[in-house]
Amino acid sequence: MEKIPDQPIIHLLRENDADALIDQLSGHLGTVVPHVALDVGGTPAENQRQRSVQIRKLLDNAALRLRDADAWPRIGRLRFRRYALLSWLLKKNVPPTNLTHAPHSDTRQLLREYLSSRRPRRAKEQSQHEAAIWESAAQSLPWYLFVLSLAFFPLYYAWWVRRGRVARWFMRQHYLSPRESADFPSFARRLITTPSRWENAEQVRKLLVHAFLTDLAESYTRRLWRWQWVPKDCYPVLLLRNLGDATVGKVLIRLLNEVRNETGAPDPLLVIGSGSEPLQDSETPSAPATLETWPEKLQEARRKRSNTAWYVMLRVADEPPAVDDEPWVLLGQTSLTLKRSKLLRRVPALLMFLLLLGGSAGYLQQYHHHCGRSWWPWTNVDLWSADDECVGIADSAYRFSSDISETSLRDRLIDAQDEIDRENALAEGKHRLERNLPYVTIVYFSTLTGRDPDSSTLDGVAAELEGLAQAQAKARRDGGVAIRVVLANGGASMRQASEVADRIVEFAARPSDAPVVGVVGLGGSWAGTARAISTLGRHGLTTVGTVTSADEFPKLSRLYHQVGPTNQWEAQVVAQHVRNLGSRNVTVYYNENDIYSNNLALDIKAQLGDMAELEDSQHSIPADSVRCSPDSLAFFAGRADQFGNYLSAMQDQCVDVNDRPRLMASDDTTKFLLDRQLPRGVQLDYIDFTGLRVQEGTDGLTGRAMLAFDAVDLVRQAVRKVTDGQDDIGATPLNGQAVWYGIARLSENRDGIRAISGPIDFGTPSGQVPVRKAISVMRIVGDGQDRPEAPRDETNKPWVVMHCGNTPLQTGPCPP
Repeated sequence: MEKIPDQPIIHLLRENDADALIDQLSGHLGTVVPHVALDVGGTPAENQRQRSVQIRKLLDNAALRLRDADAWPRIGRLRFRRYALLSWLLKKNVPPTNLTHAPHSDTRQLLREYLSSRRPRRAKEQSQHEAAIWESAAQSLPWYLFVLSLAFFPLYYAWWVRRGRVARWFMRQHYLSPRESADFPSFARRLITTPSRWENAEQVRKLLVHAFLTDLAESYTRRLWRWQWVPKDCYPVLLLRNLGDATVGKVLIRLLNEVRNETGAPDPLLVIGSGSEPLQDSETPSAPATLETWPEKLQEARRKRSNTAWYVMLRVADEPPAVDDEPWVLLGQTSLTLKRSKLLRRVPALLMFLLLLGGSAGYLQQYHHHCGRSWWPWTNVDLWSADDECVGIADSAYRFSSDISETSLRDRLIDAQDEIDRENALAEGKHRLERNLPYVTIVYFSTLTGRDPDSSTLDGVAAELEGLAQAQAKARRDGGVAIRVVLANGGASMRQASEVADRIVEFAARPSDAPVVGVVGLGGSWAGTARAISTLGRHGLTTVGTVTSADEFPKLSRLYHQVGPTNQWEAQVVAQHVRNLGSRNVTVYYNENDIYSNNLALDIKAQLGDMAELEDSQHSIPADSVRCSPDSLAFFAGRADQFGNYLSAMQDQCVDVNDRPRLMASDDTTKFLLDRQLPRGVQLDYIDFTGLRVQEGTDGLTGRAMLAFDAVDLVRQAVRKVTDGQDDIGATPLNGQAVWYGIARLSENRDGIRAISGPIDFGTPSGQVPVRKAISVMRIVGDGQDRPEAPRDETNKPWVVMHCGNTPLQTGPCPP
């Protein structure tokens, strides 16, 4: 809040035509500065009540003309809330005897009348028409709304007389001792009963002046939340004509002086009077004050309650006689920098509005694109909504896929995420107890949401999450490393993987007790995955894929590794299986625009040569491409969500079961999908990266859970490799490059790296993908058909037809 400067009371003295000074000043101020000129040359009334009426009329005139000053568009209309109410009450002059029966009721009725009078005035015809409209509307209102409308004004009145700003001011100022009254209506009752007659008239006049000055001070006080500010050069001016010793103007000047001395409140009113003689005072200053010396003496004079503390006399020379060749120079109108003052008045409000607008827009954008469960935008800041999915990095409170419709799968996903959260807490607690224990963060980056609840994607993700939790538990118990797992979602088909990878890079750069040392999972062989691998590799983050198999991925980053087989090795196993079956004609159905599908189909073509024919089935499977012969084989190299079209085409084209070709599918087709879509009597062979568990101690893990376990365990072994033998773990910075170096050191082991899905042999220390990683060909038959080839204890399950690669449990004829 800015302090209003002290304003003097200036008395201009000139022997001849002193009132011309007021006319000149009024013309000079023009319409820019709000001002009012009053004639105060009247004789003060002998009666105290009449003298109070004289002062009230002068101030009424001043308030009305200042309120309606032409300058209001520039500085804002001046409002006199306190003075208007006080003047209105004093005009009532109700005899006290008329209030003896129900004084408070009459006073409250008068106050309600005053509040009603504050509404804008309208023409009589308009008022009658408006009253008719309101009466008609009131009759059509429901009874409860009508009752509410009747109760609104009494409630507003009750608030106004108790908590209203004006009512509180009257009860806090000290003139007429308002605390002798119980409340504001009681004090108002004293004001309407001619207080100048029954109480101290001088106090009444001072209250009038105090209310007038307070309203001006409030209008000119600068506050940040105000839309309109009044510039300093537009303070109001009160011009007084005929100011002399025996005039009502002297009474007004003395009241202004005494109220300012007694209240100590600043006000912006500049008073300028004109006359021929100075005011006769009881005390005369030893040295007449000037405008230059007056501020220095003001503080001492007002504390002494001097009746001339604010009074400054200035003698003005008479005008020289007009000469024809020397015309009189007019004073001219003032010119103020209104643009600057207008700008100063509106810039803070404009900035506040823009700040509020920008903040609201930012919040709404964050809230609508934010998929955390909190209203506060600063929680889950690394999550956002894209294509109706929640993608990004989640904190410990958020659960992905908590809104899918299939209850069992949803519960499985949430339980797995809860278990990871519990393991994170245990890992942090272990780190607090063992400060020299390596404590690292691994980001699991995959497809954690999906639009199709029947898709095999989320079932595989649930399995991987379970594998992550078990790998954390093993590392904490006997692995020598405390691991925190953070979940990151790249969206369906990893469409948002590139943007999420950028966020993972930012997340890894943040200071933490558990530095990010690797990113595992990667969600499969998608175009988005390829971009994410490049981004993460450029920023020094090691990546370990679980089911990624595209041949091009190792070329994207030297820090990329995977624990599953490659497409090239999968194609060799498929070709060997085709030869074992004796099939001579193989049709490979694939999607040319899919990295994984196209790469696998080309690898199979390279292995089988002319025996294989490629058929792009991106939209549908052509009828003429299906060969209905038991000597043929139809290989599905597409995604799991297109597997149903593949089966339907085979059944529709080859009605006779004995003429159907052998059916085979790639690794993207899982047992979860086959249980739902494999028709009765249909036999299918499919590739499985995790058909057999080759390491004990991890009972309960199957399928992709084994690959997720191996990915985390690979990072754990790499961390141990680079920290073993060190007394101070902090001596070696744990980051992506350190894990890459640890994996290279692990690759020096001739027997490969231990893994429950089969030993991982990267071939050389600089190798990135497993060489001849264990891979299985599984067979499953739909219900209703005998399965003489299946083992007795697995007649209701898929069974292993081939298990090939770097594994001690090799089964069947495998590629050389």
